[in-house]
Amino acid sequence: MNIITWVFAVCSLALVAVGIMEYRNIAMTNLETYKLRTSLSYVVTKVRMFDSEKSVELKNVNGIEMLLLYEEAGGEEYETAVYWYDGKLMEYYHEKESAFEPQNGFTVVAVSAFDFEQIGEGLYRIAATDADGCNESMYICLNSVER
Repeated sequence: MNIITWVFAVCSLALVAVGIMEYRNIAMTNLETYKLRTSLSYVVTKVRMFDSEKSVELKNVNGIEMLLLYEEAGGEEYETAVYWYDGKLMEYYHEKESAFEPQNGFTVVAVSAFDFEQIGEGLYRIAATDADGCNESMYICLNSVER
């Protein structure tokens, strides 16, 4: 083999190695973006499912800010709590007024931070942050609130 063949082989291997590293970076970025958007879409969908008079509320329970969604089934009142706990967006469905333990909820998706904020009557802002510090946010306007 001559020197040109060796140089070509080394350059080809270097190019493949750089391509693999870039692919991994793009794949990880896509995964984090997916988690952010999934967490926001999940909450918006839940709110839309429960959007009726006095069925959506933000409340701080035991130091955890949560979105509470109320419903009645079989004569009993239930609530779905959506909250951020231990690096994960969580959901916990239970009878209203029953004891709440945040670790009993199920994990929706892992995100570094998730915030709920009521901006006005029937208007909420939700925001998620990924491991790299990138933020995504959405606004939810309840259809059941008269303006």
